[in-house]
Parts: sequence; structure tokens; C-alpha cells
Amino acid sequence: MISSLRNAGLGLLLAAAVSCQQKPADQPAGTALRTQPAADKAAPPVATDTPDSAPLPAPPDSALMQQVQEPRLNDVYVVAYQPAGSPEQRFFFYRVSAVRPESVDLLPARQESTDPAADVSAAGFFTDKALTYTRAEALELLQEQSGDVQHTRLIRVRRE
Repeated sequence: MISSLRNAGLGLLLAAAVSCQQKPADQPAGTALRTQPAADKAAPPVATDTPDSAPLPAPPDSALMQQVQEPRLNDVYVVAYQPAGSPEQRFFFYRVSAVRPESVDLLPARQESTDPAADVSAAGFFTDKALTYTRAEALELLQEQSGDVQHTRLIRVRRE
């Protein structure tokens, strides 16, 4: 996505440079170009319904990043996503079941929720099949990944 934005930006700069160097055919050399009113120069609207043109999400806050870098046993990771075809955001949960110097084990929830503060204390809420993430992979959960149509990312660590 960044490379496509970079290419689009370079293309616009190139087009602007070329248009500045060109003069209308009927204008004699050495005469100034008439400037257009600002309203005529307004940029065309940009479509925002495609993944490539969606605004970039804000970087995760430093407190959240610190919690992921220093996981604790029984932390609950709250992951937000938007199911395809649904206007509502949904939430999924992972519980930290083991912490090692280079990795962390997460137990996925058996169900999703519409509430990021959902009660996850019930027995059997989380599966017993741990997913092992390196510390670097766990940090990647903080950022929406390129091409992710569900806009999945970790938004909170519930620490009790």
C-alpha cells in the first residue's frame, strides 16, 4: 500500500512539474500565465471505499505496546475486527497461558463478542489449544496487516 501511495505521489509531482513547464500554444513566450481561482484548483475527491485508499490507522499507544512487550500470565488480549458485510465491529479474545523469553502462548476464545469488555471468566471460555507467537509476532497483532479486509488488530490488554 505504501508503495502504491508513493507511486501515486510521484506521479502527481511529475504531472505538476510537466504542467508548470508547458505553456498554452496560443500564449506568446514571456507572458505570465493567468492563475485560476482556488475553487477551480480543488483536488478531486478521493474514493475511500477501497483497501488501498483507506486511511492508515493510528499507531498503537505506547502503554499498549509495553503490555504486549511484557506479557503476564492470564492477560487477555482484545482483538477488534469487522466481519465482511457487517457494519458492526466485533471482538475476539486470547488469554496468555505461558510466557517465555522469546515467545508467548495464547489461548483463543471459543466465541466472539460485540462487547470488548465481555466477561471472559467462565470456565471453558478459552480453548486449551495454545497458539505460540514469538515476541515479534505478538507485536504485529497491534497493527492491521496489509490486505486484511476485516481490519483485525489488537486494541487492548485486559490485565487483572
